[in-house]
Amino acid sequence: MTAPAQLPATRPPPPQRRRRLGELLRGAGLLSEVQLNAALVEQKKWGGKLGRVVVEMGFATEADMALALSRHLGLPAVDLDTIELPADVAQHLRVDLAERYGVFPLGGDAEHRTVHLAMSDPTNAEVLQDLGFRTGKRFQVFVATSSGIDRAIRRHYYGESTTASRTATPQEMGLEEPTYDLVSSALPAASPDRLDAMAAQLARLEELMASQVAELRALRAALEK
Repeated sequence: MTAPAQLPATRPPPPQRRRRLGELLRGAGLLSEVQLNAALVEQKKWGGKLGRVVVEMGFATEADMALALSRHLGLPAVDLDTIELPADVAQHLRVDLAERYGVFPLGGDAEHRTVHLAMSDPTNAEVLQDLGFRTGKRFQVFVATSSGIDRAIRRHYYGESTTASRTATPQEMGLEEPTYDLVSSALPAASPDRLDAMAAQLARLEELMASQVAELRALRAALEK
C-alpha cells in the first residue's frame, strides 16, 4: 500500500551532526536560552518529553514546534486531525509500539518494507533505530503534533471519536451553569488576554490527560502480554 495522495514525497535529510530538539527550537527562535534551560530543568526534575514540557510551561504551542521542526529538518508536516487516511492504516504498526514511542503510521509500501511515520520529535534517532530493529522496516518521517498523534491512535486503533482541543460545556457534562449579569454584577468581565490564557491552560490539561491515558494503555498492553 502506498501513502495517501495528500502526502508529499520525502527523503532523508542530508548527513549532519545530530541536533537535539531543544537546540533546534532554540535555533528556530521559538525558545530563548532562558526558556530552554528552564524547560530542561523541569524535564530533569519531573521526567517526560521535552516538547510536552515546553508546551505545558507555555513557551510554545505544539503547532509552532511542528512547523519549526518541519522547516529546519526539511521534513513534511502533517495534520492528523484533518488528513484522510486509509481505513487499514493501523496495520502498518502494532498499537503497543505506536503508544510506546508516540508515533503513528500514515501508510506504507509492503513490498519495500517501508512505513510513512508521523513523529512529534524527529530528532530522536533512537526511536527510529528501535522501531527498525523490532519491525524490520524502514521509515520515512513526517512531523505531527504529539496530541494529534495521540488522537489518531485513539481513532484508528481503538475506534474512538476524537476532536482537537474542544472543551465540553457544563450542560453536556450534566452540570448547571450559573449565569451572571455583567452590568449589575460586581464580578468584572474577563479580558481577551485572560480568556486566551485560560484556553491555553485547558488545552495543556487536555494534552496532559491524553498522555496519561496513553501511558495507562501501554501498561495494560504490557500486562496482557
